[in-house]
Order: sequence, then C-alpha cells, then structure tokens
Amino acid sequence: MYLAIRKMRYFLFCLLSLSLHINFAFVLDKQNPYSQFRKWDAALNGTLELEFKTDQPNGLLLYTDDGGTYDFFELKLVNGALRLRYNLGGGAQIITVGSNLNDGHWHKVQVARRDEHTSLTVDGSTQSKTSRGKEFNFGKFNSNSDVFVGGIPAS
Repeated sequence: MYLAIRKMRYFLFCLLSLSLHINFAFVLDKQNPYSQFRKWDAALNGTLELEFKTDQPNGLLLYTDDGGTYDFFELKLVNGALRLRYNLGGGAQIITVGSNLNDGHWHKVQVARRDEHTSLTVDGSTQSKTSRGKEFNFGKFNSNSDVFVGGIPAS
C-alpha cells in the first residue's frame, strides 16, 4: 500500500509542478510523505487541474486552507470516488464525482471556482455546488497555506 501511495504522490507531484510552474518541496518523511507547492490564488475565480492514477481506494490528493480560519479545499479519494470538501465561510460543502477511480488508469481532475459556484470535474463528468454566505473570497493570499499533495505536514 505504501508503494502505491508513494507512486500516486509522485505522479501528482510531477503534474502539479508542470501545470502550476511554481517552486515546491517534496518531503520524504517515512511516516507522512507529501509534496508542498506555493499558495493557490483561488480568490473569487480560480481553477486547479491535475491528473492522477492509483490502485488505492482512499487517500488525500490535495489540501489547502486560509491559514486555519475557516476556508479550505480538501480533495480525497473515498472508496474509489473523488470527493471535494470545501468551505468558503458559509459552512462545509461536499461534491463527489466518479467511481472506481482507483483502477490504475489516468484520471483528469479540475476544481473550478466562480464566485459562489464551485465545480469538480473528473474525466469530463462535472458536479457543482453553490456556497452559502456573502463573501466568497478564498482567505487572504498572504495568510493562506501552501498547497499540499498526497498528505500534510505533521502538527
């Protein structure tokens, strides 16, 4: 299992480093390996794309937050389906797309924000949600966390 997760992180690491064109860190901690990229400026409108392949049904693909206040994006595989859990201040929302995504084939993912609308697309299949609240900015860029792929740093 550890090798498969490490392979998944490596593929995500390569694709994000190419698509985001940013500095990164690849932490090879035996207990909790992860990749760390500069902040995603999701603001009111932003798109993040990646591709992955794995044979594991569960695992964290991506995480970022506003520095610990309330905004966050968490992208996970849960029982072979892709789940985006996020909060833009009006309470946590969940979007789930796909099934059997742990089939060992490449899957293309897009997370897109447009004001109060957030969508998750996997291999061309899209689900969207509208956030509650009045303010839909994703944190403040200066205090937002970096983007973590495949895990997050230990506390």
